[in-house]
Amino acid sequence: MPAPTPRRTQAERRDATIGRLLDATVECLTLRGYAATTTAAVCAAAGVSQGALFRHFPTRQALLVATAEAVAERNVATFHLLAGADVGDVNEVTTALGHLRTVVLSPANQTWRELLVAARADADLRAALHPARVLLQEQMLAAASELWAGLLPPDDLPAVLSLVVNFLDGLAFSALDPDPAAAPGRTVERALSLLAQMIVSHYLHPHHEQETR
Repeated sequence: MPAPTPRRTQAERRDATIGRLLDATVECLTLRGYAATTTAAVCAAAGVSQGALFRHFPTRQALLVATAEAVAERNVATFHLLAGADVGDVNEVTTALGHLRTVVLSPANQTWRELLVAARADADLRAALHPARVLLQEQMLAAASELWAGLLPPDDLPAVLSLVVNFLDGLAFSALDPDPAAAPGRTVERALSLLAQMIVSHYLHPHHEQETR
């Protein structure tokens, strides 16, 4: 006879419920938008009662902030997983920027875009999101520092990262379809390649650029 399935601990059941609620919130924000992401909609998507939701998250805002934090953590982990350590030439830098593009344009990251737009008109949400925004910026900068430490000066790295992320965020806001294969995907690929060329020529081979002028 098959061995009986071990019963999950209370902590494991709690973590599983929270995980379903966070995943359902990401799904609702991506498919429905901020206004329609109600606690009822999240509970229906997660298969969890509202009573269970409020045991873990006392307010809708607390649920949204926790979801933003979870997405940020996943984004940084995904970037670490995708990005390689070598950025010694234009192709390698372009590849690294492409991985960052994948993270920024991912459906899960739509969570952040929805919440940041909503926070412009909601001071309470803006204040509640602030610690998560600061932490995300610090984590992404740490990941970029680990990847590009030998390429960019520490004082320039935050500015370069900001240029790339703001460019990609702007694309996500302006494009109806954030799929990298969809238009204007090819234009973005060329833009990332040009940016990689500028980074490499300015920081990795500055003397070569001057000699070829």
